[in-house]
Amino acid sequence: MPVNVSAAICKDTAEKIVVTRFSAGSYVNGIYQKGGTSDFKTLASVQQPTMKQLQRLPEGLRDKDIMLFVSKKSLRGTSDRDNISADMVTHKSIQYEITDEGNWSSYGYTSVFGIRIP
Repeated sequence: MPVNVSAAICKDTAEKIVVTRFSAGSYVNGIYQKGGTSDFKTLASVQQPTMKQLQRLPEGLRDKDIMLFVSKKSLRGTSDRDNISADMVTHKSIQYEITDEGNWSSYGYTSVFGIRIP
């Protein structure tokens, strides 16, 4: 049975982030329209990714300003199949778009990469 590590993500070890989540979008006259948004706050461990972690990303993204967010709440990337746009994370007044998901929900957390939006 997996060990639930979510207790390690608390106000003493994590930072507050604001997540903007888009509802499912749709196509109107062949043009994709994003769905509505909702914001929620959560705690996340915010870290610089290691070189080994960056190897999970496509080569074209590895030189961007990237942060690793580890959170109890699920953060999601883009899903073309489900018409879902990626979550936007605001941390210290800087916005990041979630690009890669690591669903470790059986261990009590998710681990995702966010690319800084210029």
